[in-house]
Amino acid sequence: MTGPAAPVPDLAAQLYALAERVDGLAAADIAGELERLRFTLWQTVTAPPAPVSPDSSRALDVGEVIARTGMSKQWLYREARAGRLPFARRLGRRLVFDGAGLERWLASRRPR
Repeated sequence: MTGPAAPVPDLAAQLYALAERVDGLAAADIAGELERLRFTLWQTVTAPPAPVSPDSSRALDVGEVIARTGMSKQWLYREARAGRLPFARRLGRRLVFDGAGLERWLASRRPR
């Protein structure tokens, strides 16, 4: 199982720093710096996601899911009853949340 990918480096700050030095650089040096930034971004975007911790495969209570998602209790129960949360399962009248499933769901909702 895998978790979310590594965060994208602060490209805006790096581009701004390059823009500050551009007047003193040769065209080949500018191209090289841009290529280095492009490669850094490519590595970040294509890097394999970090593994999910073994703790995440346990069942979570609703309070933990609320803390991780920021959603309300009512929203979680409504979406789970409608079958829209792949990490929620009904066991009789009880609703159980899978930690690993929640991690995958959160990773799929993060912008890339």
